[in-house]
Amino acid sequence: MTQINRRKAFTSLGMIGSAAMFAGCSESGLGVANAQSHSAPVWNYVKLDPTEVADRTYRLYSEGGCMYGLVGGVLGALADKVGEPFRSFPIEMMRYGDGGVGGYGSLCGVVNGGSALIGMFHHEKPKEQREAMIAELVVWYETTPLPQYKPVNPEWADDAEPSVSGSILCHLSTNRWCDASGYEAFSMEKKERCRRLAADGASKVVELLNRDLDGVQILGELTPQVQSCIDCHGQEEMGNTMVKMNCGACHQFDGKHP
Repeated sequence: MTQINRRKAFTSLGMIGSAAMFAGCSESGLGVANAQSHSAPVWNYVKLDPTEVADRTYRLYSEGGCMYGLVGGVLGALADKVGEPFRSFPIEMMRYGDGGVGGYGSLCGVVNGGSALIGMFHHEKPKEQREAMIAELVVWYETTPLPQYKPVNPEWADDAEPSVSGSILCHLSTNRWCDASGYEAFSMEKKERCRRLAADGASKVVELLNRDLDGVQILGELTPQVQSCIDCHGQEEMGNTMVKMNCGACHQFDGKHP
């Protein structure tokens, strides 16, 4: 009887398995060569109704917070109109943005999620258009009395007094709303405020994406105060600061400062 050692046996089995795999690929149309030829998902934006997206965001908020509600509101509307790949997007990952990133009170989930959506449709290396759209979103968030959205059937409170955040940081935005409204940060009224704010943010992002789709130029102009700070502390002069957010949110300036 012919003896076959272990190495020869495994080599023979490997050859047989490879032959079977390629035969199966040839017959089924599946396999490595064909899998590589499959095109990547196409994430193309189509025009949406800002009001409808705001309503959807308000409904979704209770499932995962501001960032989850905003991104889910926009992508859910796109899934209804387009289908894939939006239907398969793992929206659950966006729950991390709640409370300023995991409750740390840093970047508000409205700005975080809105910027992520803009990046989804402007992911190319030339960043000018992407940054201009994000700049308009941020300036809107910092300077506009919010929330403005009014649900047909309020869930947690009948009203939510608007206030100007002056900052994209969750804890500052919340503190200023608490000062303006008189409610505590852990009240149902504050939760209602953030829920409506997420709806406002979704509407603003859709507005920006619609304008972009129509070919309307988005300038992304900064506030005069921030532009003044950049002119002095930015790359062209002192070069000691990288910023576009409202500097006055964190820094106090004395009378000697320009």
